[in-house]
Amino acid sequence: PREFVFMDRAAIGLGGVFLHLDAELNFHRLFEQEIENFSVARVAGVQGAALSAAGLAGS
Repeated sequence: PREFVFMDRAAIGLGGVFLHLDAELNFHRLFEQEIENFSVARVAGVQGAALSAAGLAGS
C-alpha cells in the first residue's frame, strides 16, 4: 500500500538524519519501556467504549 511506502521512506530518511547527527539510541530499550504497561484488556475496553459512543457496538 502507498502508506507503507511513505512510512518506509520516512523511516529511512529519519535514520539518515540520526546517523548524520551521530545520534545513539537504544531503540530496543525505548520500545520495551513503551510496551511495559501495555494491556490488551485496557485497549479492548477503550475501543469498546469508542465504538459504543459512535453507535457501532456489536458490529
